[in-house]
Amino acid sequence: MDCDICHRGHDAQKLPFLCAVDARNSLYEGRMKILYAVLENEHLSKQVNDTSATNTKNSTNLSTVELSLAQQRMSEDRTDQILAAAERLREEIKAAREEIRGRKAALARRKADLAAVSDGLVQRRFKQQQELDKSAQVLRFRWAQAAEATANTRAFLCTEAIRLYGLRRAKKTSSGRYEYQLGKAPIIDPTAMDCMRIHPSSFSSTPEAISTSLAHVAHILILICHYLSIRLPAEITLPHRDYPRPTIFNLNGSYQHSRASFPGFSGSSSSPSYQRETESQRIPRPRPLFVDKPLNQLAKEDPSAYSFFLEGVTLLAYNIAWLCCSQGVSIGDTSNFEDICSMGRNLYAFLLSASARDFRTVNTNATGWAPNGGEVAEEGRGNWLGRYTHGGTFYFLGSAEGTELIRTFKLPSPIKSADKLKKKLIGDAPTPDWEVLDDDAWKVEDLHPTSNATTVGAQGGAAKGSTTKTPSRSGSNGWTKVKHR
Repeated sequence: MDCDICHRGHDAQKLPFLCAVDARNSLYEGRMKILYAVLENEHLSKQVNDTSATNTKNSTNLSTVELSLAQQRMSEDRTDQILAAAERLREEIKAAREEIRGRKAALARRKADLAAVSDGLVQRRFKQQQELDKSAQVLRFRWAQAAEATANTRAFLCTEAIRLYGLRRAKKTSSGRYEYQLGKAPIIDPTAMDCMRIHPSSFSSTPEAISTSLAHVAHILILICHYLSIRLPAEITLPHRDYPRPTIFNLNGSYQHSRASFPGFSGSSSSPSYQRETESQRIPRPRPLFVDKPLNQLAKEDPSAYSFFLEGVTLLAYNIAWLCCSQGVSIGDTSNFEDICSMGRNLYAFLLSASARDFRTVNTNATGWAPNGGEVAEEGRGNWLGRYTHGGTFYFLGSAEGTELIRTFKLPSPIKSADKLKKKLIGDAPTPDWEVLDDDAWKVEDLHPTSNATTVGAQGGAAKGSTTKTPSRSGSNGWTKVKHR
């Protein structure tokens, strides 16, 4: 192919186009075709767009109409629902008003019925309350009468028991003091228990007499407390199967033990091992109300047993004094040591107070209550033995009134009284210059004849430089030994 302008031959490798004009001219026809195609495409696109716009406008108008119709139908449905709910509410309100009217009518009828029934109810209630109060007062008065009759019975039983036991009072001719006997045995005076050292012929100061007297006093005291239903501050144990002697516990160990370590005056009871075992187990040890040896000998050989015995005697006297005070029996000065330790006098005062009651009649004016059942503000106590007890509820010693009664008589501590008794017995004991020896004491002198001691014959023999041997016999041999100075 040759160029129309320059008439040059076409070469695909070297000269595809001979010149720029030739190249432009060769492309001009194709450009025109493309331009026509683009114009036609734009025209067709415009037609398409116009058609699409028309269709979209028509569809939009249709959707708006349909939406409006749907909203209208929804509004109509909601309106119908609201009208139906309003109709239901009107019906419910009408039914509620009818129910309220019915309830008001029923309440009015009930009020009328209650008014008809309660006519005079206040008067009936007041009358019933008066009858109830009157019956309660009568029951209280009968209760008081029963308590008074029970007190009379208790006092009668105590009187008969003491009389059957043989409590008597006899005036001594020498000292002018009264001597009290119980069961034909003299009641010992704790402050004069060691008078045997001053009056060796006094039978009332022998160990047997002291033990018998204390056993009688403990027995009659247990009987009295059994009849009066009273629990003593210090627990007393009478002879029983496990222990044949009377004992008494101190105030802290009373009624709080399952088993006890009963005392004995043998060597085992005072041994250190026995005491350590008792203390380790914390077993309460009752105080003995008996003695097997003379008090002066017991004080020398076993001071612990001697102290326990004096404490037991003091506790027994304390129980008697407490019993008398709780039953209105005067014992004198409650703070005086000798008045508390006078067991015979206090028991005899208890007997006189119990005998002074009239057992044949019952006091209609019971203490604290009038015959009509009213409470008495002030009561005259008089003889009220047998009233206050631990076994009744009307005069109960554990109540507030009983506790206040116990507080009115404040007795000294038994420990302090035991110390005073021990000091008194030690102070009253004489200090002998001569010592009476038994046969065992002379065995050492017989074995050692060169002793410094000097022996003197009790039957008027002259003083000798050597020890004089006499035939052995039971008891004291009558020889005395002078201490070397």
